[in-house]
Amino acid sequence: MTQRTSPARGKTQTQIRAEARTRESKALDLRLLGYSHDRIARELGYAHRSAAKKAIDRALAGIPREAAKQLRDIELERLDLAQRSLADGIVRGNLGAIDRLLRIMDHRAKLLGLYEPQADSGIAEVAAVLGAWLGKVREEDDALDADLPDREPQTPQDPLEGENARQRRAGSV
Repeated sequence: MTQRTSPARGKTQTQIRAEARTRESKALDLRLLGYSHDRIARELGYAHRSAAKKAIDRALAGIPREAAKQLRDIELERLDLAQRSLADGIVRGNLGAIDRLLRIMDHRAKLLGLYEPQADSGIAEVAAVLGAWLGKVREEDDALDADLPDREPQTPQDPLEGENARQRRAGSV
């Protein structure tokens, strides 16, 4: 099998992929040490913090679930520690501490996947079945209406008209 080389650097595609995996692994290691995405991007030469985050996500996708769970647990412990350190400020009503708490809560929710769309509960399927059933009922109703002789629609009676007639009869007796 012949490996293609990258004309820009003279490296094979395999070498480039191996270097990318190594860099992703380093990015994950730095994140485990508590480095921010900005700092990881600077340290490893990523163009933007989002590129560093994507590299970490790719590294996480490549490791076993148990190791990813351990990383998530470490991050959750850090968030708990940060939240506990804000307790006094929150109780005193410090708006900066409250704002920081909300950011920690948001990060925890993202980490736990609470913002992810939930699995379909089957409501769409039930709605489709009921819609099909309603369509058949309407077709049958239209078919039955077609069998009826044509007649002019009756105008609805004013409900007070019947009441007035009863009152007139009662008053004239």
